[in-house]
Amino acid sequence: MNYDEAKPLADKFLDLIKPVCIEAEIVGSVKRLKAENIHDIEILLIQKCGHPVPEFGNLNTVYPTHLDKLLAELEEQGIIKQATDKKDGPKLKKRVIVGYANEFCIEFYIVTPATWGIQNLIRTGNSWFSHRCVTNQNVIAWNRETGAKMPGFLPNDLQYIKGKDRENGESCIMRGDNVLSLPTEQDVISLIFGKWIEPKDRANYAEKMK
Repeated sequence: MNYDEAKPLADKFLDLIKPVCIEAEIVGSVKRLKAENIHDIEILLIQKCGHPVPEFGNLNTVYPTHLDKLLAELEEQGIIKQATDKKDGPKLKKRVIVGYANEFCIEFYIVTPATWGIQNLIRTGNSWFSHRCVTNQNVIAWNRETGAKMPGFLPNDLQYIKGKDRENGESCIMRGDNVLSLPTEQDVISLIFGKWIEPKDRANYAEKMK
């Protein structure tokens, strides 16, 4: 799919999920203004707390979150359906958008306010840029797609910690024993580069900067 087709579709789903989110943003290829070969739509979100109240006359249907209820309603309306590689966990919900070829999917990445900044950078991509951003400057990063090997962008006095390696399950950047507060993508980009890099320029930046 090209950008002119994908952007309105992404905007449509962003509007649909906003009522159940504290914050939501289109990320991935669409945010980077990729012209063509967009394979899916990605939305990063912080969902609202609480549980939906079961509807009268349908007390046996209980949804764990407002987002789960909304996605179920969109499935009932025939707007989305389950993907072949079903992913429906607490951090990622993947669905096929009905009416498009080759299982064109939408992915909802669920994060917390504390992880919004770093996950926004990672999910915006591209993957090579993101990989170098979480790799230290004194470590060589390897691009699995092209075979390129280049040093990371992350200053050596910092350390990126994956969520799976933390007790609370939240990814972060640390300086020594201190977890840095990086609530926005701008905070993370400024910390690493000292300047803003437009999403549309990041793939090229990652390929050329040694």
